Formats: sequence, structure tokens, C-alpha cells
Amino acid sequence: MSKVSDNYEAPATPEEIREELAFNEDEILRALTDQSHHEDLTKTIEVSLGAKAKFSFRIRPLSEKEWDKCRERNTKYQKNRRLGGMRLPESTDTTGYHSDLIYTATVAEDRAKLWDNKKLWNAVGALTGTDMIDKMIPYAGKKQQIIEQIEQISGYNDDDDYHETVKN
Repeated sequence: MSKVSDNYEAPATPEEIREELAFNEDEILRALTDQSHHEDLTKTIEVSLGAKAKFSFRIRPLSEKEWDKCRERNTKYQKNRRLGGMRLPESTDTTGYHSDLIYTATVAEDRAKLWDNKKLWNAVGALTGTDMIDKMIPYAGKKQQIIEQIEQISGYNDDDDYHETVKN
């Protein structure tokens, strides 16, 4: 950007914007095509079952579409006749929503060992992976702590970084 004075920066010219985009184009393409860019963004969660039994699993960031699918799967909709039959949300199953978020965010390898483990299902009477989460993490407070960790690695609560990035 062109500096006019010490306190004022002139807006970038179209040519400067094109140069900046061209300069970053290779990096942007590399980032967009790299499938492993989220693999290093995992976090290990430890859960205690009583005094001695513990287990852990890894979570990964969720995309906006994944958050939305979890919400939709756990929301009941009802058609409103006054609005021409438009579907409106009636209620959301918070317990199911939280379990679905945890299930979706769990790294595939850990999901297979814990949530989709048929031997564990048979032992506790679970029918799905999210049922297994409800059995292994029955307390709302613990689930909420895990959801907060998923939010954190998914980019929520990064307001300072976001505003700094947008500003620059």
C-alpha cells in the first residue's frame, strides 16, 4: 500500500491488489488442495469413568457444513400452514445434537474403537455410535466441555485472530 503520511495509508490500487493475489496464488492453491491440512489440528480428550477407568479420544475441527448437518439431524420441523406449508424448526434435541457433534468430530480411528465398537454396544445396550457416547459420557457438563473444545479447534472464539487477519 502507498503511504501518504505516517498516520494514513492510501487504499490499495487495483494493480497492487492483483500483484498481492498473484503473489499468494501458489500458497492458496497448495492450501486448498492439501487434504491433510486439518490432520495436525487434533486434540486429545480424556474422560474418567469412575475412580479407575479412563479413556481418551481425539477430536478434529468441524466444517460449517458438518455443524449444520448435526443441527438439522437433531431438529424436529413442522409445516406451518399459515406460511404456505413452509417448514419451521419446532424443537432441537440438545442431548442428541451434542452427541452427534462429538461423534462427527471424533477422529475416524478413535470413532471405530469407541463409538462404533459392537462389543461395547452389546454390553450397554447401545444401538448407534451416538447412543454409545450417551452411555460413556452421560453428564451434560462433561459433554459441554468437549463441545467447547470442538468449537475452539474449529475456529470459534478466535475473534482476535479473525479481526487481525481481516484488518491486515
